[in-house]
Amino acid sequence: MIDSHCHPIAPAGGPLDVAAISLDVEPGMAAAERRRALGGGRLWHELLLVRLADHLGCAVEEVADARAEASRDWPAYVGGLLRAAGLEGLVVDPGWGPLASGGLAATAAAAGCPVRPILRLEPLIDEAIAEGATAQECCATLDAAVREAVAAGYRGLKTVLAYRTGLAVDPQADLARAEASLRQDQDLPVRRRGTACRDWLLREALGWAAELDWPVQVHTGFGDSEIRLAEADPLLLGELLRSPEGGAATVVLIHGAYPWHEAVAHLALTHPNVYAECSLFNLFAPALVADRLLRILELAPAAKVLVGTDGHGEPETHWFAARVAQEAFSAVRERCLQLGARRSWLDEVETAIFSANTARLYDF
Repeated sequence: MIDSHCHPIAPAGGPLDVAAISLDVEPGMAAAERRRALGGGRLWHELLLVRLADHLGCAVEEVADARAEASRDWPAYVGGLLRAAGLEGLVVDPGWGPLASGGLAATAAAAGCPVRPILRLEPLIDEAIAEGATAQECCATLDAAVREAVAAGYRGLKTVLAYRTGLAVDPQADLARAEASLRQDQDLPVRRRGTACRDWLLREALGWAAELDWPVQVHTGFGDSEIRLAEADPLLLGELLRSPEGGAATVVLIHGAYPWHEAVAHLALTHPNVYAECSLFNLFAPALVADRLLRILELAPAAKVLVGTDGHGEPETHWFAARVAQEAFSAVRERCLQLGARRSWLDEVETAIFSANTARLYDF
């Protein structure tokens, strides 16, 4: 399996605090205490602990200490986990959280497999807006960053506009409207400022990506507690996808747009340049992954579907999400066999969604 979307792996091991891995990312001691109190009641938390205990050969209550001991040789531990999950390559967004700086190099060193980094746009835009840049200056900043990313061996772009001003992108936004939006929205937090500017910049970035033959990952569907979920519906992208830039670039709608997984399948079916990527829900909502994957494959062509993990920080998140996705496809396979699908066809589908499509898009 080639992981079609994940984040950097921590640079060192130690005891594992599963409760700290959460979509509740509010800062402060109260939030940390809430995560500790509620963590054990999450299904994915329980399943990861049970499986990790089996992997480490210990009781569930001993996982933290056993993991600390096993991870003394961190590269060997990480490499062992990724091999156990069948992970042979990673598409990594290094622009997330505290591991952004230096996280890519540490991940490549520990993973022991090919890594393809992608450039996240919003941190660059946020910083420029916070510094009072004009829309034209924001665009120049992005252009320079993309050029540097090309030279550094990056292989794609990513937008988390769903976490900023939402996916209802106006393809008519131009430079004049972009400049005006920065002046009008100065009382808002940076992440909510400059709607027209962000819309214009995304269209520009799509044009660059088309010229570079780079995929553009677009966050769709659920995420952590900073997202406004109603603004993350992939159907909001309809007008952008009909624009010249939106129709020219390869657009990868990540996270299966959960809970709009059937909508993302429809977009992949009806837009030749749109792909449906399945990650994150196999990490945090593992019980019904087979159902979601089947609903996507029921509609979207297998050549337009990718599977990833959204693993981040602790390598157990990559390992667990990969194994859940693989087990889910086994259930999908059985259902399709019952419906009359050929085993040879299912073999081709499995290869496509777990490795071949990602390898083709990201040049593995």
